[in-house]
Amino acid sequence: MRTLIAGLWLVSNLVAGAAWAQPFAPNAEGVTMGHWHLNSKDVEANKKIFVGMGGAPNKPDERLQRVVFPGVVVILNLGSATGPATAGSVGSVVNHVGFTVPNVQEAVAKWKAAGVPVLPGNNNRVDQAYVETPDGLRIEILENKAQRFPIQHEHVHFFVAQAAVP
Repeated sequence: MRTLIAGLWLVSNLVAGAAWAQPFAPNAEGVTMGHWHLNSKDVEANKKIFVGMGGAPNKPDERLQRVVFPGVVVILNLGSATGPATAGSVGSVVNHVGFTVPNVQEAVAKWKAAGVPVLPGNNNRVDQAYVETPDGLRIEILENKAQRFPIQHEHVHFFVAQAAVP
């Protein structure tokens, strides 16, 4: 009986952990998000920020570090032999990415204590904040009091010049 209980406990924990790392179900348009690849000059500094925000480090290898959040796996990559691009996301095609938390002010206080560089929301909104990584990736944080996770992936904000839109 003890063996059966131990086996069931192990399987239930593996299933729960695997489910947490899965992308969310597709929305009404059939779209879901699975992962981001971020080329980085300093993988460990970026990993520290993502883990400080509540992500779970997962399966490192020689070139890649993974941090798992509900709805997205962030894959940090050293990039090519010549290094990653030198500019950040603001003003690029991917202007920023976004997460939601149940309470922005509580999350910000916890993250600042963990050393995460947090910027205030637009027009000092208390339900919005930003985090910027050392590589210049801008991360918008929005409030969703109804969500069931402490933090979850919410969006990728593309910015395309009007002239480029057919």
